[in-house]
Amino acid sequence: MKNCPQCGKPRKGDEFKCPECDVFYSQLDEILYEEQLRVEKDTLKGHIKAILAAKDRKQAAIDDLTLIWKNTPLKTKITLWTIFAFVFALVTGVL
Repeated sequence: MKNCPQCGKPRKGDEFKCPECDVFYSQLDEILYEEQLRVEKDTLKGHIKAILAAKDRKQAAIDDLTLIWKNTPLKTKITLWTIFAFVFALVTGVL
C-alpha cells in the first residue's frame, strides 16, 4: 500500500507504520513488523536493549543470564565446565 489507510499520507521508504497516525499500512506490514521484533528480541542486540530498558539493570542481566543458562543443553554445559576446570588447573599449576 502506498498511502496510509487512515490519513492518506504517502508512504516513505520501507516503513511499516504511518509516522503521523501510527497505523500499519497493510496487514502484511503488521505481520512483518511483529516478526522483525521477535527476531530482534532473540539476538544479542535485543537482549542488551531489554536490559538497558529495565529499571533494575543488574537484576535484568542476572535474569537474562539465568534464562540463557537454563536453555543451554546439558552437553554444552558439561563442555564449558570441562574447559573451565582445565584452564583453572593450568593456571593454578603455574602459580
